Amino acid sequence: MPRPLHHYCLALALILACLAPPQAVAAPTEAQQREAEQVQPTVEGYLRHHLLKLEGWGISALMRTEQQVDREQKRRANLSTNAIELAELAEDEDMGVRFYVAANTHSSLGTRLALSRDRQATVRSGVAMSLRYDPLATSQVRSVTAQLATDLARDPNILVRMALIQEGLLPPDTYSVLAQDPDRVIRQLVAGHPNTPASTLTILTMDAEVLVRTTALRHRNTDARLLIQMATAGGTQERLSLCANPNTPVSVLDALAFDANPLVRRQAAQHPNMRLPTLRQLFDDSDISVLQAVASHPHADRDLLMQLAFDDRDAQVRVTAQDRLEPLLRREIRDDILERWQAN
Repeated sequence: MPRPLHHYCLALALILACLAPPQAVAAPTEAQQREAEQVQPTVEGYLRHHLLKLEGWGISALMRTEQQVDREQKRRANLSTNAIELAELAEDEDMGVRFYVAANTHSSLGTRLALSRDRQATVRSGVAMSLRYDPLATSQVRSVTAQLATDLARDPNILVRMALIQEGLLPPDTYSVLAQDPDRVIRQLVAGHPNTPASTLTILTMDAEVLVRTTALRHRNTDARLLIQMATAGGTQERLSLCANPNTPVSVLDALAFDANPLVRRQAAQHPNMRLPTLRQLFDDSDISVLQAVASHPHADRDLLMQLAFDDRDAQVRVTAQDRLEPLLRREIRDDILERWQAN
């Protein structure tokens, strides 16, 4: 496949640099580089004439020049914002150049479509990395992007599918496709993706792998009705995951605070939405780690902390409660003094 003209220009500049004596070599100025890039097609014969000098080069010079050309092509593919130039570079025979074009967010959708069928999985992974779904785009662009994402989600190479699960937004149906991936790692990544919809998370909470299920149960988008159901139907790992979900209903937290497993009770007591009445009930818990969680909770009030500050069951719990009491008592004393001063 013939290279675009600017490839010849770059090669010519490198050839002339290599042919010149070492002491005479000078880096081309910016103006000279721009001039070289604007060579008209009519001078292609002139370029070919100079390229014939390659015949006299040894293997070392040839390899060195080829490496320089490849580095420059990769640099352009990585940094260019010109969709036309990127489309030309997408046809380069070097896999690295094509990867940088695929991963470049300035590449056109047509260029990415072409590279998504590249024989190299590395190049296809570059397309997956740069894919972003815009719900405000035209219906045609959304449709093409959705089909591209679905094809990548079914790619036979796991690296391509893994590259697709980035922080950006994917088409809704893509999450469902990835949720049925044969590889557990992919399903777990989907379960932890910030934009995974509730419908997909519901599927993942029933996954055969415990790590996938628990990751989905910790997701803020998981349906609250499912969280309530899993509080009684799930195992220990599932209940621990409920304690880590920021949107777990308070009623579920109240129930988990009296779970038979002390690990679950401790995690429930650490939840930021745990209610003060439940924390007070946990004062009688037999597990020291649960008491420590109660003493550290921001909702624990003065009365509860006072009880824990002089409780004889554990020294560390007393220290934690006393440390939290000090600023409260100091503020109370200061307020009392100010009130008496104002009264007088």
